[in-house]
Amino acid sequence: MADTYKDKKGDILNNYLNEHWMAKPNASGDLEWCYLGNGITQVDFKPTDKKKTAAYYDGGGSEGTTVTGVTFSLDVTGDRSIGNTAQDLIADMDNKTGKARIVNFRRIEYILNDDGKLQATRAYDGEATVSDIQAGGGAADDNGGFKCTITYNSMPKVIKASEDAAALDALQTDNPSQNKEILNVDLVPNDTTDPN
Repeated sequence: MADTYKDKKGDILNNYLNEHWMAKPNASGDLEWCYLGNGITQVDFKPTDKKKTAAYYDGGGSEGTTVTGVTFSLDVTGDRSIGNTAQDLIADMDNKTGKARIVNFRRIEYILNDDGKLQATRAYDGEATVSDIQAGGGAADDNGGFKCTITYNSMPKVIKASEDAAALDALQTDNPSQNKEILNVDLVPNDTTDPN
């Protein structure tokens, strides 16, 4: 069987197009989503592999590696924005422990198509814990800093446009694209099937 070669130019992911949303249940039990973007200068998305290495007899004595688990976390940094709903929610957790640090968290990745329209490509959705909170501090002649780590408590549900376009589009109900408004561009739905 001959090897085949396939090359397709992709869309480069621009970090500022990624949107991060968090929610906690309100008094009636409904989730109130808020956009984590104001004052945020950097989000490092870092899946971390848990690995096991072992040398088996059928491997000639060389070690092989097996990934046995993955932890998804995000390091968030920026300037403290007092009055911003998402940052205030996190800041108010700094003296809390246990379940009080748990939020629902979504990361939605977007691209700008060649025609200048915005399109969601993938989302990570699940329960997460907020840790290492720093809501203020720094040099006297600088803005107050903001930092935290958000770690999914289990494997987040990954929704891809290529696998479940309707589910990805449905997230716009709870999490309407902020970049659509910021950049003043149209949002293209992924699910183009005709419901009629």
